[in-house]
Amino acid sequence: MVDDIDIIIFTRKQNIDLLENIKSQNIEILISRFAGISRFARVLWEQTILPFILISNKVDVLFCPGNIAPIFSPVKSVVWIGTIGPFIKSFIKCFPFYEKFELYINKFIMIASGRSATNVIFESDFTKQLFINDFGLNKNKTHVINIGKDVYYTEDSSDSNSDLLNKYKLFEPYVLCVSHLYPYKNILNMLSAFSAARKQTGSKHKLLIAGGIKNINYHKEILSQIKTHSLQNSVFLLDTIAIDELQYLYKRCHFFIFPSPYENFAYTLVEAMSCGAPIICSNTTAMPETCQEAAIYFDPKNTEDMAEKIELLINDEDLRKSLIQKSLERVKELPDYEEVTLKTLDIMKNLITEN
Repeated sequence: MVDDIDIIIFTRKQNIDLLENIKSQNIEILISRFAGISRFARVLWEQTILPFILISNKVDVLFCPGNIAPIFSPVKSVVWIGTIGPFIKSFIKCFPFYEKFELYINKFIMIASGRSATNVIFESDFTKQLFINDFGLNKNKTHVINIGKDVYYTEDSSDSNSDLLNKYKLFEPYVLCVSHLYPYKNILNMLSAFSAARKQTGSKHKLLIAGGIKNINYHKEILSQIKTHSLQNSVFLLDTIAIDELQYLYKRCHFFIFPSPYENFAYTLVEAMSCGAPIICSNTTAMPETCQEAAIYFDPKNTEDMAEKIELLINDEDLRKSLIQKSLERVKELPDYEEVTLKTLDIMKNLITEN
């Protein structure tokens, strides 16, 4: 057993506020101003300067939670892989040239980091198998730790919030989508499917989309699609909202829809399940692994299939009640943030105690 571990946190100046509440004699925080200049500078610092800092500080194990690690690390290293975007061609094509270039560079550094690291942690078995099958990663050094659930979303405080009730009651009944407005999130297909389902069922459901605008041109496409389908009074873009509002919307939505085709392990699905939301979502990448039996699945590229599943959830109250129970049961199987931290620490402690 390792009873007492000294920890050094390497960070950029921009992130120091995130660490301001850390007070421990065993934790030292070192700031790299060079790494904070740009993404390129951060990668350059991590690959060329950090290895020498590790030696000078006599570090035993390095933990890199941001997808990449020093390829030539002088110490044992653990890298956490938390994205699949750079490995999906149709994901990459949604971005401008300079961001495409960054994604391609990240892809190759991530592959090299995974191969050189002592241990690699993945958030889903889908991503783990991608690295093993496509890039020859040694499966014996891999671990899967599903992203943690936030216990806040299991609380009931928002249900009695009269301000939120007054703010959102006019939207009921509503379907909820939580997604930043990136082109790859498949919002346009969802709008087409939602329009078709409303016409087929004659429903008066609203669609609330909570998420920030990340691409101005794509936002314009969304507004145009809303106008094309005459959904101006039925679809509402909420932008980024506070966590208490998000919890409220999860808990009171008729059902939750998740149209994204590419996710590593979708935290929004975990949040929705924590709140007992009935779910329909894409049948691709790690979504079936995330929800298992707690969702009805559709082909995200097939708007007719998506519309049929929306119609099904609109019409079938018994199915919705069944999915509520399945969401609550599934989320019990997932770790909370503290459990994720302890599992991660166990991996590093084992490396320290190994000969």
